[in-house]
Amino acid sequence: MMVSAAVESQVPQRQVRPGSARARVLGSAERFWHHDELPGTSKTISNVLSNLVREGELIPVRRGVYWRGVKTPLGMSPPPDSAVVAELVGDMKGVGPAGLSAASALRLSTQVPRFRQIAVPGRAPAGTSTVKFLTRSARPGRAKADLTGLEVAFLEVLGDLSVSELSAQLSWNRLLEVLGSESVRPEKLAVAAVTEPGVTRARLRAMLTSCGRDRLSARIPPADKRTAARALDFEHEK
Repeated sequence: MMVSAAVESQVPQRQVRPGSARARVLGSAERFWHHDELPGTSKTISNVLSNLVREGELIPVRRGVYWRGVKTPLGMSPPPDSAVVAELVGDMKGVGPAGLSAASALRLSTQVPRFRQIAVPGRAPAGTSTVKFLTRSARPGRAKADLTGLEVAFLEVLGDLSVSELSAQLSWNRLLEVLGSESVRPEKLAVAAVTEPGVTRARLRAMLTSCGRDRLSARIPPADKRTAARALDFEHEK
C-alpha cells in the first residue's frame, strides 16, 4: 500500500527534446518570448506556450508575448515594469510617466498607483495588468526633442497639477526647482513644448521667464489669452 502511494505520488517527467521550443524557453531566464520567434508550426507553438503557462514556467504579458523570469518558492518572478515598457514600446523616443506615475517621479506624490501610466507620443500599445499606456500622438515634439522619462513627466504634471498631492502653488514651486536643476533640459522642453497643449505652453513660458530664460520662453508659441490666464490662475486647480 505504501509502495503504491509512493509510486502514485511520483510526477512523470516530460521529455524535452534539445533545440525544441520548450527546451529553448526552459533554458532561459529573465527575458521575453514572442510567439513568432520559436521553431515549429503556429499551432504547436501555441500549445507549447499554453502548457508552459499552465505549468508556471511562463507568465503571459499580453497576446503573443510572455515572460520567463526566475523560479522562486512563490512561483515565477514577474517582469519589472520598466522591462515591460521597454519591450512593448521598443525604440520609440519621448516616452515617460503620466498621471500619478509622473507625480511620483517628480516627488510630488507618495501614492503608489495600482498600475504604472506611461505617455507615448504616438500610437499606444496595448497595456498589461501593471502598465497602462496613454496616447499622446498630438505631441510629436516629445519624440523630436528626444525627451527623457523625467522630462516627459515634467510636461505631464505641468499640464495637470491636480495629479500632485501638494497644492497647485507648492507643486509649481517644486517644478521650478526641477527646472532649475540639472534633472531636466530646458532647451529640450522648449522644443517639445511647441506641440503641447496651450495650458502646458503657457506655464512653461512663465516658468522659463521667471528663471531668466526669456529667449527660450519666446521660442514657445503662446496660448490664447483666456487659456494663458486660466493656466496661471491656480484657483482653478484643486
